[in-house]
Amino acid sequence: MKLSQLLRAIGAQCSQDPEITALACDSREVIPGALFAAMAGANADGRTYIPDALARGAAAVVCTPPLPRGVPGAAVDDPRASLASLAAEFYGQPAGGLTLIAVTGTKGKTTTAHMLREMFTAAGYKTGMIGTLGAYVGRQKLSEGLNTTPEPIALHRTLRQMADAGCTHVIMEASSQAMKLRRLHGLAFAAGLFLNLSPDHIGPGEHGGFEEYRACKAALFRQCRRAVGNGDDPAWPSMAAQLPPGRPALAYGFSPEADLRALSALPDPDRPLSTLLTVEGALPYHIPLPGAFNAADALAAIALGRALGLNDGALRAGLAHTSIPGRAQRYPAPAPYRVVIDYAHNGASFNAILSALRSHNPRRIIAVFGAGGDRPRLRRTDMARAAARWADYAILTADNPRSEPLEAICADISAALGDFPHETIPDRRAAIFRALDMAEEGDVVALLGKGHEQYIETAGVRRPFSEWEVLNEYFGVQRCPSV
Repeated sequence: MKLSQLLRAIGAQCSQDPEITALACDSREVIPGALFAAMAGANADGRTYIPDALARGAAAVVCTPPLPRGVPGAAVDDPRASLASLAAEFYGQPAGGLTLIAVTGTKGKTTTAHMLREMFTAAGYKTGMIGTLGAYVGRQKLSEGLNTTPEPIALHRTLRQMADAGCTHVIMEASSQAMKLRRLHGLAFAAGLFLNLSPDHIGPGEHGGFEEYRACKAALFRQCRRAVGNGDDPAWPSMAAQLPPGRPALAYGFSPEADLRALSALPDPDRPLSTLLTVEGALPYHIPLPGAFNAADALAAIALGRALGLNDGALRAGLAHTSIPGRAQRYPAPAPYRVVIDYAHNGASFNAILSALRSHNPRRIIAVFGAGGDRPRLRRTDMARAAARWADYAILTADNPRSEPLEAICADISAALGDFPHETIPDRRAAIFRALDMAEEGDVVALLGKGHEQYIETAGVRRPFSEWEVLNEYFGVQRCPSV
């Protein structure tokens, strides 16, 4: 593609018109003929890397003024927004032929996105999904998820792959960072779905405070043709207020004022570790996941699906087939007890998953967990308190110790547990084996913290580690996780 054609997407012109073969925003990824977008990062100004990009063969540069003398390209006020427009143009405006659906919120984006993918697939639409666990066409994985919402180059490249594969709908997890960093600039969403908002992602390199965090979440809805949101969350009005005039907003929740009102979310007496969600005016929905938090995500997905015209059969079929890697994921153990893998790695998520498991009245809950190194110690204390409240026994082990001594992390958790029954087994495989050896009929073994992750990080090195494979090894079977 000629540089002149590419720059028309941002209203810029050029005096030199080289052929552009690729886009890059990291100078280390520049190939000959690439356009390099120099963007400000958390620790450095991208302009610093322009000489390196040119040395690697960059044919053009987009950056804040001034453009280096003699270099083709454009000087722009907002390189991040410009990169999003350039990426869309470079990949042939793939979003134009897709129905885009954005899911945002502090918690539940991944679970809800999976539910929606299954619902739209059940309705007969070829559906793509982009989020924390990667990019998928149907259940076929295209790429890993380096960010919840990819940078514009990767995002539009993925949208092009989805369009070429015949997708008509794409479910996308939209993070607050994506809005702050303009990754979704220029995209129009058929619907935006708001789940919830609580303080998170606040600190160096993320958001300066809760107000900024909320504002970034709310900004998504300026790009939506309709909004669906959690009417029980105090932040919903500020989200809906960002919709352009005349565009509809629908609230779901348990309150009488909700447009789609849930009446109850209770353990399913006929299906283990499942939930029955009762919605006003409809038969109960079966959710193959435990807990009120998963029922809330299902209610959100139902509301969004209804808003976009899906029939009730597709909603029910989609929910029935939902399984999310590392999110209350059941391992089909050939044993009289149950095994659950969950990504819970803070006090709130520990309380959510463990209380959900407890609501199904297991004989005992045996929790296997550690804590990430180089993270606030309060997180370890909160997880320990939740485990002591809801579980019956804990086995402390490795999570991602990073640069901290594993022994010190486990000692912190142990101190917070106090007299609660527990032991420490640093090797996570051995810890899982110990829990399974202990388990008896009616127990639940909860493997917490790793979830979908396929590694353990120690001192900057990521060693491959899969809890699913450890379970296969223990039981001497070869089960494949669903995606």
